[in-house]
Amino acid sequence: MTQVAFYVHKNMKIFRKTKEYLLGHPLHFKAKLSEEERAELIRRMRTTELLATFSEEMITKLVDIMEPLNMRAGDVVIREGEEGDYYYLLVRGSARVLQRGGSDSSVRVVAEINAPASIGEDALISNAKRNATVIMNTAGLLLRLGKEDFNTHIRNPILRWVSPSEALKLVSDGAKWLDVREKGKTMETLQGSISIPFSELRARISELDRETFYLCYCNNGRLSATAAFLLCQRGLKAGVLRGGLIAFNRS
Repeated sequence: MTQVAFYVHKNMKIFRKTKEYLLGHPLHFKAKLSEEERAELIRRMRTTELLATFSEEMITKLVDIMEPLNMRAGDVVIREGEEGDYYYLLVRGSARVLQRGGSDSSVRVVAEINAPASIGEDALISNAKRNATVIMNTAGLLLRLGKEDFNTHIRNPILRWVSPSEALKLVSDGAKWLDVREKGKTMETLQGSISIPFSELRARISELDRETFYLCYCNNGRLSATAAFLLCQRGLKAGVLRGGLIAFNRS
């Protein structure tokens, strides 16, 4: 392949990724589930990391209020930069995760998702914008849950918000501070803190003790809420410092 041909080939791939990242297909086709499909959904939901600790009664309630959607290959589930309005559970099918690159604004595939899997919870937990675009690789089935219902039935039962005064008592009883701010953004730290940037947390969870209660903190509580949620998903004990360091320093 000549240098010119290689350049064209490379940039056509970038163009195709960017085009699907920006456009994709909208969500389609609401689905109706039979009783057999509903029973199978409940079984599959209990195998997901997010819902593994939920009782059958809690999962049945979720199935009752979640909206099933039949998806086509190429349908966009969530789009980077948009507000988080829904949580999705991929029940059948596969999808790819795309993110914008650095200064060149190119789009790259950063992960592949196979059912059963959760999609879009980070933005709902942290009240931040979507940090990636997810596009279906194949036809499949999603369950969709609105933000308010997600907070009521998933986030709130999992997350424990801790006030500064309660946090100090927990630390005196053996809990550990966990600073999840990214490198370069860490200015002051709480005494005895363990520092694991959120971007590294998934890869470094094995460093944490399952018998220790971790108090996650950042500057305002948003990133640390996502971190604590992730730790709880993985079976660790964690809480969120309500209001982050800003609230702690005011107390």
